[in-house]
Amino acid sequence: MQKGGKENVLVICAVALCFALTLGLCFAFSGEGILGVFGSAVDGESVYAVAVGGYDDITLARTTSELIKSRGGAGYVRKDGENYEIIYAVYPDSATADRVRAAVGDGSAYVSEIRIPNSKLKWAGELKDAVLDALTYYKTAFDALYECGNDLNTMNADITDVNTRIKVLYGKIVDIKSRFYEKTNSSDLAEVTEIKVALITALALIDNIEFDGDRAACAASIRYALTQLALSRSALMERI
Repeated sequence: MQKGGKENVLVICAVALCFALTLGLCFAFSGEGILGVFGSAVDGESVYAVAVGGYDDITLARTTSELIKSRGGAGYVRKDGENYEIIYAVYPDSATADRVRAAVGDGSAYVSEIRIPNSKLKWAGELKDAVLDALTYYKTAFDALYECGNDLNTMNADITDVNTRIKVLYGKIVDIKSRFYEKTNSSDLAEVTEIKVALITALALIDNIEFDGDRAACAASIRYALTQLALSRSALMERI
């Protein structure tokens, strides 16, 4: 078979797989619909991603990612060893994630743990209260984004309503950031800098949520932000 024909077959297979996964999710969660199967992550030791992997071609992975996004999933592509995996969504516990994985009905889907380590913050000293306050950004962001995603799905809010609520969330994170900057303006601790970067990252993720498309596109953008926020939090807690 010529190279072009082989690539076409791979793309067709990816489309078919994504379609099959979508149908499986719809039937398994018919009470909530496709947008409702993507849950939230909460502040804890780990979150769990439902993903598919084994893509050695980034172009093919991105093609499948766009199909997933069109159905309301995160479609987050990340490097997994020598290959690439695509995250559909993240969940607060392994049981929920495994239930969704089973509902997908395809052996290629799996649950991947994203560890979010705890920290005793021994380095913080007198700044510990300020640090604990700053770290609340994560749960604040996830709770609000999760509710927005659910309300989009259940028709309890339209995109305009969600846009307004995301702006309120953005303001809350700005307030958390401002308090932390004020209380740590004379600190040169590397850990303080790491938290400042995490706060700026959270604000950027929230600010980049898209509202120009339909409900599925908006939900996908929210799920993408949730996934990035979990990965960012994991990286932060590894360093502090």
